Amino acid sequence: MKKKSETLDDDPLDREIDFSKARPNTLWLGVVNRRCVRLIDEDLAEVFPDNAAVNAALRTVAEAGRRVQRVSARRAAAPRSTRKRS
Repeated sequence: MKKKSETLDDDPLDREIDFSKARPNTLWLGVVNRRCVRLIDEDLAEVFPDNAAVNAALRTVAEAGRRVQRVSARRAAAPRSTRKRS
């Protein structure tokens, strides 16, 4: 049998708490959908005070992106004239 090696750190909690058999909290994973959790930088967190502000901004950006795609699709589908304009 191997002896447990003494750590160089004198922290008493190292000897009292054994995390070798630790597991993730399965109850927390059931409450929070991990697909919906996103982390933003601190400077952006200061700009957006709450979830509603972030969602409103993202919906605005998404709608602008959809409009650009629709306009691009219309231009690509429009027949091009073979006549030269003078």
